[in-house]
Amino acid sequence: MSWRPTYRNSKFRNVYGKVANREHCFEGIPITKNVHDNHFCAVNAKFLAIVTESAGGGSFVVIPVTQFGRIDPHYPKVCGHQGNVLDIKWNPFHENIIASCSEDSSVRIWEIPDGGLRRNLTESVLELYGHSRGHRMQNSLLLLFEHKCVYTSTL
Repeated sequence: MSWRPTYRNSKFRNVYGKVANREHCFEGIPITKNVHDNHFCAVNAKFLAIVTESAGGGSFVVIPVTQFGRIDPHYPKVCGHQGNVLDIKWNPFHENIIASCSEDSSVRIWEIPDGGLRRNLTESVLELYGHSRGHRMQNSLLLLFEHKCVYTSTL
């Protein structure tokens, strides 16, 4: 009887990451300090969204993934929440649709133009109030989780 290890060898054991060049990085983005248990960014094939530090409500920036380098401090933001933005998620089926939830117990659905933002986006496509636990998005259905209730809204 031969001895065999109880684990399988990984085919990724000799794969190593490579440090990105400085010209392929983003700089000058004031990342929020208010997101503790969620991610402060979300990315899809077209855009990178990052929750930013702001006064007077929550906001986040949406940057095309083809744009690199230093981001202008006055770069257009998605702003409309009264409280700090806690989480952002891209719709996996529509690359220009993003959902954001905030401390003000609201969830907003935003549509980002194809070329990215040219000015601050303050008008959301849909606003839902009174939700504080979490959200999940599928094709045109947004699920909002609260204590033991699940709310659905079609977009």
